[in-house]
Amino acid sequence: MKRQALLILSCFLFAIIFPSNPFIEQSAAEDVTVCCDSVEADLYLLGSESGSILSPFEDLLAETPTSALFESAQVAPEQIEKWVLSPAWAGVIPESTWSLELYYDVSEAGGAHLNLSAVVTIGGSSFTGYLDGGESQVQGQGQGRFVTGAGTITIDIPVESVTVSGTSEVSLTLNARNIFFSVPNSGASVEFFWGSEAEDSKVSANLPLLDLSLEEPVVEGDLVYYGLRIESPFGMEALVFSDSITMSVNEILLEGDPTEVSDGDAILVIWTWYGAAGGVETVDVSMEYVLQPGVKLTGLTMFEIETFDSNGGGGGYYPLNEPLRSSGRGSPLSISIDMALETKDSSLHLSRSTTLEIGGEMAFWMRWGLDHIGDETIPLSPVLKNFPSDGVTDDERGSRVIESPEVNAFEGFMESYYITYFQTGLGIESEELLGDLSKSVTFAITLDLLGEERVTNAPLTLRIDSLTPIEDGGNYNLLRSFIKSQPSPLWSGYDLTASGSTSIMTSFTIVELDASDLLEIEYLRFPWGEMVTITGEDLTQSDEFTIRTVPTSSPLHAPLGLTVLVVIILAGGLFCAFRIVRQRNRYPLLIETILIPMVFLMHFFAYPPLFVISTSGGVALIWLATALASPTVATGVAKDAPAKAPNIVTSFPTINCPQCGTPNPVTSNERPIRLECTGCGRVIKIVA
Repeated sequence: MKRQALLILSCFLFAIIFPSNPFIEQSAAEDVTVCCDSVEADLYLLGSESGSILSPFEDLLAETPTSALFESAQVAPEQIEKWVLSPAWAGVIPESTWSLELYYDVSEAGGAHLNLSAVVTIGGSSFTGYLDGGESQVQGQGQGRFVTGAGTITIDIPVESVTVSGTSEVSLTLNARNIFFSVPNSGASVEFFWGSEAEDSKVSANLPLLDLSLEEPVVEGDLVYYGLRIESPFGMEALVFSDSITMSVNEILLEGDPTEVSDGDAILVIWTWYGAAGGVETVDVSMEYVLQPGVKLTGLTMFEIETFDSNGGGGGYYPLNEPLRSSGRGSPLSISIDMALETKDSSLHLSRSTTLEIGGEMAFWMRWGLDHIGDETIPLSPVLKNFPSDGVTDDERGSRVIESPEVNAFEGFMESYYITYFQTGLGIESEELLGDLSKSVTFAITLDLLGEERVTNAPLTLRIDSLTPIEDGGNYNLLRSFIKSQPSPLWSGYDLTASGSTSIMTSFTIVELDASDLLEIEYLRFPWGEMVTITGEDLTQSDEFTIRTVPTSSPLHAPLGLTVLVVIILAGGLFCAFRIVRQRNRYPLLIETILIPMVFLMHFFAYPPLFVISTSGGVALIWLATALASPTVATGVAKDAPAKAPNIVTSFPTINCPQCGTPNPVTSNERPIRLECTGCGRVIKIVA
C-alpha cells in the first residue's frame, strides 16, 4: 500500500511540474509541424537549356522526351545538361548516396564507351559521381562503361551532410568526359533521353522538400475544421500534383471535398469534421500526403477541442482569404445551349441562350467572390479585385450569405467584364463558346444560385442570352473547343448539350464537325425548319473540336423552299415519264419509284441542299430514260399480241391499217364500225 501511495504521490507531483501532455499543449496552443526533415524521393529531369528543372512530380512529364545527341567521338569534356531545383527548401541534407538513372540509345554502331560524370551542387558544396566509378577505378574517377542498344545507366553520387537555406540552389550537372564508338557505321550516334513518361530519367535523392503542419482546429458550434498547411518551393504544384492528401480524426478518414486556400506562399487544405461528441474532448489527428508513388509522408498529433450544440446552418468552412479555384481535381461543369436562326429586319440573326451549371471548387470560389465584391480589406486575385462595390454595403459584404445587391452588382458589371471573368476566372474562351458578343443586338447575363444563398460548395448556374446578326451565306463557327488548357485543370470534365433550330425560310446549310469524333451530331430537316442536336460527355480541356455552318436565308436552301423544289422536280419528272409510257411497259418505271423515299430521306437527314436538288434532278432523268427505253405494248382486245406481227392467223377477216399496214381482225358485221390498230393505235373506220 505504501508503494501504491508513493506512486500516486509521484504522479501527482509530476503533473504539477509538467502540467500537460506535450501533444495536448501543442495542439491547444499552436499549430504543429508534423513533417518532414528530409524526404527520400525521385527528382525527375525536366526541360532543356535554361528551362531545365528537377521536380518530384511525374505529372509534369511530357509525352515526348528531351534529348542530347552525340554523333561523333567525344574526346574533350562537354556538359550535357544542368537541372536545377531552385529555390531549395531550408533544412539539413543528410549524408547519403544520390543515384542518377539516365536513358540512352546507341544506333549504327556495335556499341559505345561512355565516360560520364554527374555533379550535385548544394549551395557552395559540390559532390561528383562517375559512371561505374568506384574504389576499384583509377583514383575514383571512373573509367566509364561499354553499352549497346538502348537502356539505362546509373551514376551514384556520394553526398555529405549539408545545411541548406531557402535561397540556396540545388543542381545536377551531367557531363560527357569522353565517348567512343565500337564498330561504327555511317551515322553512328548515342542519344540521352529525359523528361517523358516513357523515358523518365531521374535522380533518387534525400533532401528537404516541404513542411507539413496541422493547424489548430477551428470550432464552429458542433462543427470542427481541421487544416493542413503545405509549405514548399513548389507552390501550387505541391497541391495539384500530389498523388493524394487525406486527414483522419480518431483514425476515421474525413470524407468530402476539402477547401483549399492560399495563405501567402503556403497552401491550407481544410476538412470539416461532423463527429464531435460535444463538450471538451481530446482527438487524434493524422494526415497522409503522398508526394509520388511510394513516397508517403505522414504526421500525427493530438488536439483538445470544445464543441457546442448548433443547428449547423453555417454552410461549412468560410475562409478569410480567397479560396483556390482548383486543387488539381477540377470541378464539374455542364453546359446547355439553345440556338435559333431567324430573319429580323431583312437580315439573318442567331439567338443563343447558354447555361453553365458550375459545381465543386469553382462554385465555392464564385460564391465567395460574390460575397466579397468591392472588398478592399483583404488581398484578392485580379479577376475579383476589379469588381466595383456599387450598391453593396459593408454589412452585406463578407456576411457568408449572398444578398440580392451582390447578385445585381455582379450581373451589371459582367456586361462589360465578361471576357476577363470567363478567360481569367473560369478558364473559358468566351468567344468560342458564346460567339462574338461585341456584335450582339441584345446581351444579358443572369446568375442563379439555385435556391442556396449561403457561401458553400453548392452548384449555381450562369446564363448568357444574346441576339447577334451574322453574315448570310458566310462560314460561321457555331461552336469551338473553349476550355483553356492549364497545368492545373479548373474543370475535371464537362458535358455539352446544344440544340439549334431554324425558321421555314432559314437554314444552317451544313453542320460540319472538323477532325473530331468527340461529339455526336444529329441534323434533321423538316418543311417547317431544321433541328440540330449536339451532345458530348466527359470532355476534357485537351479535347479540340470545331463545328462549322453556312447560315443562309436563300430560298433554295430554306427548308420550305427546298421541300417545294424537290416535290416539283420529282412530280414533274414522274408526270413526264408516265406520259411517255402510256403505250409502253410501265413496270420498270413503277419499280424505280422507290427512289422517291430515298430522296426524301436525304432531305430529312439534312444532306446539303445542292446535293438534294442534284439527286432529285438525277432521279427525274433516270425516270425519263427508263420511260424512253420501255418497250411498246399492244392495246385493246389484242393488246398482248406483238407490236408488228407479220401475219395474223385468225378465222375473222382482216383489214390492213392504211398507216402502218398492220393486219387487224374485223370481229363484227356491224357497219359502220371503228377499230383501233393494234400496231400504231390509229382508229380505222369501216363503213361497208
